Amino acid sequence: MSETRAGESSAFFGRWRTSHYSYETGACCEVLNLTTGESWFRDSQNPEAARLRFDNFEWTTFLTLSKGAF
Repeated sequence: MSETRAGESSAFFGRWRTSHYSYETGACCEVLNLTTGESWFRDSQNPEAARLRFDNFEWTTFLTLSKGAF
């Protein structure tokens, strides 16, 4: 992972997180980052449906580009 979150790793890795920009109803997507170097992406309204897998490098690249910080 290119971003270090010292002191927050137990809160960052290994649990599904919803975007801070989620609607009050929870209609959003969630991401799970693992210390094994992979990230998973799912629909928060249908969490048992298909999930997308990314290498953490791919995920952080996507986030960087989508924020326009390239």
